[in-house]
Amino acid sequence: MVIEQRSLPSPHHPVPPALRRPRPHWGHLSRSVSRYGVVSSTLVIYAPDSPEIERRWAELARGYGVFAFGGGLLVWIGCAAAGIPPLAALVVIAAVTLPVGIVLARRTRAVRHAAATVSACCSGLRPDDEGRAAQRRLDAIADSLLGASAAYRAGDLDGPAFERIWRAAYAHALS
Repeated sequence: MVIEQRSLPSPHHPVPPALRRPRPHWGHLSRSVSRYGVVSSTLVIYAPDSPEIERRWAELARGYGVFAFGGGLLVWIGCAAAGIPPLAALVVIAAVTLPVGIVLARRTRAVRHAAATVSACCSGLRPDDEGRAAQRRLDAIADSLLGASAAYRAGDLDGPAFERIWRAAYAHALS
């Protein structure tokens, strides 16, 4: 008889994907850099008291516009290649994508309105103390959440500890 022995990963080795916890849905961070070196950052933190299913719907709704546009364009090109009149194809695409977008927007309204949002914009070309201070604040909040999220997924942080960090970051973002 062979007994399989499994050990938990050490802190020096990465956690196997099978042992990882699911990604917590606390919100999102987006950054963009303009043509002239202006860095714009937005951190959205969902309320820790909101149900997880609603936070998942909010994340789905956030990417729906890009998905609907890209998918609609591909379907429209396919319809044009199949000989379907372009106007008819646009009407059908709009009839499918718009109601889904409206349902997603309505379903996620409460989560989006309760979310704490921190924005910062600073120039990379000239010194801007106010913009840099706002960026440092946003980075500190984002770093704490991203680090806690990674530690939670790796198993180094338990659920209540992650939630404490999330609540603190949410309160800091609201202040």
